[in-house]
Amino acid sequence: MSAHQPPITAPEIASSAKRTANQAVDKPWIARFLRFGHIARGVIYLVVGMLAFRLSVGIRDVAMSQNGAIAVIGRQPFGHVLLVAVAVGFASYALWDLIRAVADPNYEGRSSTGRLKRIGFALGAFGYVGLAVITIQFIVGPRPHTATSYGTVAWVLSKPFGALLVGIVGLAWASISVVQMVRAWLGYFERNLELGKRSQAECRCARVLGRIGITTRSAVFAIVGIFLVASAVHANPHHSIGIDGALFGLARQPSGRTLLAAAGLGLVAFGVYSIMCARWMRIGSAASYSQSNQTSSV
Repeated sequence: MSAHQPPITAPEIASSAKRTANQAVDKPWIARFLRFGHIARGVIYLVVGMLAFRLSVGIRDVAMSQNGAIAVIGRQPFGHVLLVAVAVGFASYALWDLIRAVADPNYEGRSSTGRLKRIGFALGAFGYVGLAVITIQFIVGPRPHTATSYGTVAWVLSKPFGALLVGIVGLAWASISVVQMVRAWLGYFERNLELGKRSQAECRCARVLGRIGITTRSAVFAIVGIFLVASAVHANPHHSIGIDGALFGLARQPSGRTLLAAAGLGLVAFGVYSIMCARWMRIGSAASYSQSNQTSSV
C-alpha cells in the first residue's frame, strides 16, 4: 500500500462485499447452486415432520430433530450418496443466508427490523455450516457425538449471569418466532417468491404451503424459546432440548397426539414448500430483479 493511499474504511469493505455478493448471485450457475440448498433444507424438515407424525401414532424412530433426520437419510439405500447431496445442499443454503445478510436481495433494508433479520441470516449461515459438518461426520465415520442443547445450556447456566443470558436469548427467540408466525399467516413471504409467471393453481399451492409450513415451523421455534426461558427461570437445562423437545412438549399436552400430528403435518408442508422454493424463490440481486420487472412491463 502506498504511503499516501488512505486506509480502507469499514463502510468501503462492506460496500465491496455487497457488490461482490450481488455479482455472484446474478451468475446463473451460482443461482442454480443456491436453489439446490432449498431442496436440502426441505428434505430435512420433511423427514422431521414425518418422524413427528409417526410418533403421534405411537412409532418412535430417532430424535425428531435435524440430526435425527440426517441419521434417517443415512440409513436409506445409497445413504452416503444422499448424505453427500444433503451436505452440499446445506453448504448452498449457508451461502444463500450469507448473501441475504450481505447483499440484501430481499430488500430487508437498514431499519432496525431489517438489520435484525439480516443478522439472523448471518447466524443461520453458521447454523447450516454446522449441519453440513455434522452430515460429513455421518458420512466418514460412526454417528458423531454432537453437542446437545442440554449440554450447551447447562454450560451457559453455570457461568455468571448465565441464567440472564439464556433468558434473554429465549425471550428474543420466542418473540421473533411469534412475529414470524404472524407475518407468515399474513402472507409476507410471498414478496420473496417469483409467482408472476406461474399458473393460478401453483400460486395457490405456494401460498397455502407457505402459510401453513412457515407458521408451523415458527410455532415450534417459539416453543423452543419458551423452553429456554423456563431453563433460565428454573436453572434447569433439561427444559431446553431443541426441536425434538418442543415436539415432545406438544405431545405431553392435553390432546397431545393430535397436536403432535398437526405439527408433523405442518412441518411436512414446510418441507414441501422449501423444496418447491427451488423453483419459486426469487434469487438474484435487487438490481437485476428491478431490471427484470422493468423489462417485463414494457
